[in-house]
Amino acid sequence: MRIVGGTFNGTGAAVYICIGFIPDYVRMWAVEGSETPFLWYSNQFRGAEIVEGIVGDEASSDVQLTAKTKGAGIVAYEGRDDMTSTNQTSTSYGEGVFLRFDKVTDYKDNASYGYVDAALSAWTLDTSGNCTGHFNDDVPSSGTRIGEGSRILIEETVTHIQKWATIEAVTAGQGEASDEVTLSRAVKSGKILHISGMYSMIPIPVGEVSPEGFKCNLTSVINANDEIQMFEAGCYDN
Repeated sequence: MRIVGGTFNGTGAAVYICIGFIPDYVRMWAVEGSETPFLWYSNQFRGAEIVEGIVGDEASSDVQLTAKTKGAGIVAYEGRDDMTSTNQTSTSYGEGVFLRFDKVTDYKDNASYGYVDAALSAWTLDTSGNCTGHFNDDVPSSGTRIGEGSRILIEETVTHIQKWATIEAVTAGQGEASDEVTLSRAVKSGKILHISGMYSMIPIPVGEVSPEGFKCNLTSVINANDEIQMFEAGCYDN
């Protein structure tokens, strides 16, 4: 069995998630907000009424399930498209029609997208109750890839324990002043070992060829514009 997972920024338009193989199933969640709608797709959904999956969306405290017919949910994508400015209409981070895994996994030392003056090497916990603190430098004011959704690994100075957390908030151009960064847990001050990008997936650059994957035809509830989406995709053993 082969399984991969990741995140991307919702586009509000049909999007190709190019993971390198055609999955037998896809699970997708819209992870911003309290309702967390989901999409479940399997190539074993062989009826025309449900061939592209099931969407679960909360309404009046009950989960409402909606079957997705052809063109309305998930479909296999064989890849091999040449990326041009016509089919890949934007290559800006958090946008794009065709997405692949980000080959840069650590942005703490990245002079273009990670920091302004000095590599991000130190974390200071300012307010434990709020899980807020700051870095040793700001993130860039434009084009930064560090923000809500980034994963950070910190080695605490006092305990020497390495702890992962998710960055819940940091505004572009900030990060160095007290309480400008909010984490998912109160990690004590220490050394920054790793900071990922906000999303696992980035637009495929123009001039490259798209890998295999799947296409998501949904444009609201799931894949709503500028909302973080999580997916898991895999292949069955048989």
